[in-house]
Amino acid sequence: MNTNGGSSTPVLDPAAPGPSAALRDRLDDPRVAEALDTLLEHADLLAVLVTGLDGFVRRGDDITANLTSAIGELKGQTGDLGELSASLAVLTSGLVNAAPAISTLLNSSLTKPQGADVVAALGDALVSARQSMPAPPRGVRGVWKTLRGAARDPDVTRGLVYLLEVARAFGRRV
Repeated sequence: MNTNGGSSTPVLDPAAPGPSAALRDRLDDPRVAEALDTLLEHADLLAVLVTGLDGFVRRGDDITANLTSAIGELKGQTGDLGELSASLAVLTSGLVNAAPAISTLLNSSLTKPQGADVVAALGDALVSARQSMPAPPRGVRGVWKTLRGAARDPDVTRGLVYLLEVARAFGRRV
């Protein structure tokens, strides 16, 4: 022992043959020294990594059981996946066939705000007419009598005028 309470013989005695000499030779290699320096710089990261791996190994059985269960559930739902796949195939082929028509509609004035407003108003009118449609009359009511009665309604007149204007504009285009 020396005066400081430490050992008087060095830990890695340069004259001692054996494993310490081989270790000393490896430490003298600049690449090994640089790698050890990098490890020491990232000791905190290594500690976190080792802790995480330790937890992973300790919970390995639980993780394996959960993965096995999930795979079993997926296998049990292959019927649903097969039906979904068939439905997607039908839908995809339908979309491919309809692509030119869809492209034409998307490039038409229906997609402009004014066109969308007209289509929305038509939809509202169709639903409203369906809900307010009277019960069928008893007996035979003539077409002309029905038209005469409808012609007195200003909303019917406005709708007919609109439809006639649509027919006129459509006729110009065809």
